[in-house]
Amino acid sequence: MARQKLRAGQLGTVRTITLPSGRIQARARLCDEVGKLHQLKASGTTEALAETALREKADAILNDTGGPTLTKDVTITEVAAVFLYDKGRSGTVEDSTMESYEASVRNVITPTCGDLLLRDFTVRRCNRILADIREQRSLAAARKARSVLSMICQTGIEYDILAFNPVRDARRLPLPEKKTAVLTPEQLLLVQRLIRTWRKDSRYGPRPNVETLENAMWIMVGTSVRVGEVLALRRCDVDVASSPPSALVNATIKQTKKQGIYRKPSPKRTRQKRRIALPSFAAAAVRSQLARTGKGAEAYLFATKSGKPLSVSNYERLLRTFVDDNKPALQSTGIETERFSTHIFRRSTATLVEAVAGITLASRLLGHANEQITRASYVVSAELVDPVTAEIIDEAFAELF
Repeated sequence: MARQKLRAGQLGTVRTITLPSGRIQARARLCDEVGKLHQLKASGTTEALAETALREKADAILNDTGGPTLTKDVTITEVAAVFLYDKGRSGTVEDSTMESYEASVRNVITPTCGDLLLRDFTVRRCNRILADIREQRSLAAARKARSVLSMICQTGIEYDILAFNPVRDARRLPLPEKKTAVLTPEQLLLVQRLIRTWRKDSRYGPRPNVETLENAMWIMVGTSVRVGEVLALRRCDVDVASSPPSALVNATIKQTKKQGIYRKPSPKRTRQKRRIALPSFAAAAVRSQLARTGKGAEAYLFATKSGKPLSVSNYERLLRTFVDDNKPALQSTGIETERFSTHIFRRSTATLVEAVAGITLASRLLGHANEQITRASYVVSAELVDPVTAEIIDEAFAELF
């Protein structure tokens, strides 16, 4: 009778023999995670020790060919470790994304539900856990935890611990409140005046790099690109001699613990590479920076003294300090200082373009593949509906009144 074929990850029947030396030898066949057969042998002073040594060899082979192994009685924290291992090993996830996964697991998921067996993670428990995270931490933390928990459960399905993903049937968390703060052209001119007079009096400390603050602001307003994409611009990416002047948005500045500050050779999404025509004020800001930067083609427009790119965190810190120092003056013109960030420049321009030329052009300017993203997150709808609607209705009912 033919031997029964072993399945992937299965250890065959263990048989023992006594060696001439008196030691016990255990033998068995093992089918590894990719279907390859191994003939295993291990010895010990007793049958139990020999079989234990054999199974340890089998585990080592399975771990080597298939990565970590998981049993049915594993906790969410243990599965999370395998999820992070698999993601890191794939090489398809950016370092910054991996760091956000790790932070969510370490700071939120493990303290909240890490000791729970994954097989006991039901839809009801998922709803309760996410509600607790939202209440005790924040909506943003809960939304991130939900995403990571879903991927952890998917890992559990891959390792035959779960039959389905309970997170997918859990209650949806509300979307974060849409940010509606925008700046008018008049308010932007006020910001410019305040920047140019900021800390000229030495009593308030050393004068900051106001040229960097102002020029980056006008480029963001003129192009509606993200701050990291502005800071990634090099001499070779801008053309101020053409008509109209233009800037090639093909990279962004990132910062991770592993790589430090570096230039990622694509915007937030690879498909968002685009060349944008510059309005006159943005072109003037680019020329101002070109006069201040290095002469090489790859010299950054916004660089440190050593020629390295300025980090996003440093620029945002500079902007926050400016806002804090000028809060009364900014608030006096209706500017919401608590919502004043680099994204307000991007949102203001997108709202202006959409109002004049429509959502399609605004979406293309922002680099979005989906116009719904533009409308949901960036464009602030006008309160007044176009008065033409009244004319249309009046015309339809003209014969009745």
